[in-house]
Amino acid sequence: METDKRKDDRFLVGEEVIVALRNKSSRVGRVKDISMGGLSFEHIYDEDLEGDPSKRDVSLWVDNYSMADIPCRVVYDIPISEPPEYDYLSVHFKTRRCGVQFGELTENQETQLDFFLKTHTKGKL
Repeated sequence: METDKRKDDRFLVGEEVIVALRNKSSRVGRVKDISMGGLSFEHIYDEDLEGDPSKRDVSLWVDNYSMADIPCRVVYDIPISEPPEYDYLSVHFKTRRCGVQFGELTENQETQLDFFLKTHTKGKL
């Protein structure tokens, strides 16, 4: 059985949490889980993000709360199975899951992220 190598506890979030990963090309998707060390999200873009190691940042939005310009790097970007609700669509999207690791956060960003984890998550994974 494979062990989780993450040092930070991961938390589930609701479907209303949106993330934008930015650099040369942007990705927008729904956050699946988040920790003080990073997050994972699902998106519907075909291009692989792992090949470009350049500096990136993410922004989060939920309700009236947002966090911007969080430095990160892409750890993985893999295709996943289509959800059953896609069966009813005439166009099928290729869904991918992307995991990012946060870079060095400012004290303010750490405080904001800690607040986010306490107010906008649904429990540990």
